[in-house]
Amino acid sequence: MDINFELYRVFCEVAREKSLSGAAKKLNVSQSAVSQSIKQLETTLSSKLFDRKARGVELTAEGKLLFEYADGAYTLLQNAVDKFGDMQNLKHGSLKIGASETVCELILTGALKKFHAKYPDINIKLINHTTGQLLQELRRGEIDIAFTTLPVSDTFGLNITKVMDINDCFVVSGQYASLARKTIDFKELENYPIMMLDRNSSSRLFLENFLKEQGIDIKPCFELASIDLLSRFAEAGIGVSAVIEQYVGDKLKSGELEKLKLAKPLPKRAIGVATLSRVSVSPACKKLIEILFEE
Repeated sequence: MDINFELYRVFCEVAREKSLSGAAKKLNVSQSAVSQSIKQLETTLSSKLFDRKARGVELTAEGKLLFEYADGAYTLLQNAVDKFGDMQNLKHGSLKIGASETVCELILTGALKKFHAKYPDINIKLINHTTGQLLQELRRGEIDIAFTTLPVSDTFGLNITKVMDINDCFVVSGQYASLARKTIDFKELENYPIMMLDRNSSSRLFLENFLKEQGIDIKPCFELASIDLLSRFAEAGIGVSAVIEQYVGDKLKSGELEKLKLAKPLPKRAIGVATLSRVSVSPACKKLIEILFEE
């Protein structure tokens, strides 16, 4: 049976008002239009829904049963429409974001501050994992949007847009600061204690693959979970840290860290934002991406 929701809307209004004219005023239609809708619904259901009284109408037994269910269903539907409107206007909803700590530091902190100031009723959940894990979670629908380091080897089913360029570099301080005064060949790096992100990170894999192409096989003496820790260990003079230059920019300017001059430059990379290509992006996602590109 095809369900004409407009007929049920009229039916519920007549039942509440106990009057055809009262329902007509509420619905802003003519009384004859209301009467025709009720007749059409009664014909469709093969049941009489109202008894006509001197003053208005009264539900029949069948009408009471229908109203008990129809009123609740219509209210739920109206609530859904209202909630949908709230989501479109960003007055309600949630946003699940996947990003590494590095991305949070470089681009997300400022953007999320602006987003929350504009849309305080959107609940934000931030998942912190490696690029590979985040893309798996995005494909499974566990997050709405993922911020990743580029390039990404498997882009199937994804829309990826570059947000900013980044540069890898090696930094030193303390007893290793003198290395920053000369040009370093990649092969020479094997002579020093190298500190890198753990082997599950895309940054580590990218750098290791590039060095292997140069015939260099570096075995780190420290594998750390974040660039912040790599920066701190380099500051303490423990060794040479592989970091993202933009992340430690302030420390390079202040002289707390110094960047090695390499005989051959490291290839540039980027940070991108990924969404599912076959799934509509939510209004909240769209607004966050807009804010990112305003920066």
